[in-house]
Amino acid sequence: MFYRLLLLIAFISSLPLTGSGQSAYQPINKTYVDNIQTVRFHVAGFVNSYPLIDLNGSAQLRLSFDDLSEDVKRYTYRVIHCDRNWEPSRLGELEYLDGYAEDNVQEYDFSFRTLAEYVHYDLFFPNRDMDVTKSGNYLLVVYEDEREEKTVITRRFYVVDNRASLNGEVVRATTVKKIHTHQEVDLVANVKQLDLRAPLQELSVAVLQNGRLDNMVTDIIPNLVRGDIVQFNYQGKVSFAGGNEFRNLDLRSIAAPRSEVLDISNEGDRYAMLLASDRPRDQSIFLNYADLNGDFVNFRDDRPVINVAAEFSDGNFDRLNLDFTGDYIMTTFVLKMNQELENDDVYLFGGFTEFQKKDKFMMTWNPTINAYVAQALLKQGFYNYWYVTDRDRIGGVDNNGSEVALSKTEGNFDETENDYITLLYYRPIGGRYDQLVGSTLLNSNVD
Repeated sequence: MFYRLLLLIAFISSLPLTGSGQSAYQPINKTYVDNIQTVRFHVAGFVNSYPLIDLNGSAQLRLSFDDLSEDVKRYTYRVIHCDRNWEPSRLGELEYLDGYAEDNVQEYDFSFRTLAEYVHYDLFFPNRDMDVTKSGNYLLVVYEDEREEKTVITRRFYVVDNRASLNGEVVRATTVKKIHTHQEVDLVANVKQLDLRAPLQELSVAVLQNGRLDNMVTDIIPNLVRGDIVQFNYQGKVSFAGGNEFRNLDLRSIAAPRSEVLDISNEGDRYAMLLASDRPRDQSIFLNYADLNGDFVNFRDDRPVINVAAEFSDGNFDRLNLDFTGDYIMTTFVLKMNQELENDDVYLFGGFTEFQKKDKFMMTWNPTINAYVAQALLKQGFYNYWYVTDRDRIGGVDNNGSEVALSKTEGNFDETENDYITLLYYRPIGGRYDQLVGSTLLNSNVD
């Protein structure tokens, strides 16, 4: 009987998360339906930012997305408080929400002068109808209300109650095998404002590289406590493959593309572009240049810009914003290689793939041209991307459990510029939830 009970518990714990009456979803950044495209989630007013805000602060998060099915739908959202491991916390909605438990996405508009017809939606949170009262991890869940609450989008975000100062630096790897390919993060926190009784049990840190979830390091406990100063300084533990600078793709203009394009055509309801072929960079010399650390931004620029301010001098700026005027382009990527990789699949990878290996972004080997080929439907804008393969071992050590590898396509360099989001969690002895009491954004190129 006891054995059967254990099996039942194991089965239930393996099921996807669900809300009351809602279809299954996962506590990750994910788009669940093909008609939803170009999902952006960031601090409002800062398009290249991470979804992290202060508790009781004035900043809002902005979620935006397009629905290519043309008809206006009723989309509803809710937020779920989670523990540091992204399981629903023990708090009820009344304990962490001020306002409604769920609400509608009310702002939308139709595409304007585009081949592809779509409806653009916007949500700003917190708002006057819903706010959060506790710090910690949160999951934003958006679902289609007219179809039995079908989940369409989930996004993680973070609310910080800055009661501890968290500082750190990014250094070269201390392990000899990884010294030229990896970066390490060392952290120190001042916890004077916390009533600590057992720091090793009450505190932990998580670190994300460029906002990615696939290689994040979690459950880092202090290794040194000196009064109010707590250190998280492990040689080799908080280590990340440096990767390479992301490849840049400029699709702001269709008439005069900034990236090298071999062919442009009109397919009726969208444009199509064939990009010039890329080459692997794993054996190349490292070159440092500006990128968005894997992110993308959407804006349109079909004309040479002499005076940027003049672009916004008319009174129709809101209506001519690219949220509604950007066209969709079926973009063909080509990766030239000497031969097909054995026992490896190749994928497009970046913010537009939600930093995941997805079947629709898997590349196909074309022996006629000795290249991998894939297509992606992209809205006009500026994109970062990599070519990645299946997980491998870099320098004899797995890349934090990530299922993607760069060693055969992009290479890993300790000089690469990367962002590191660091999060300090605190659960006092007997506490019911994980508080997020400190955070800092580090950059590998900033001393």
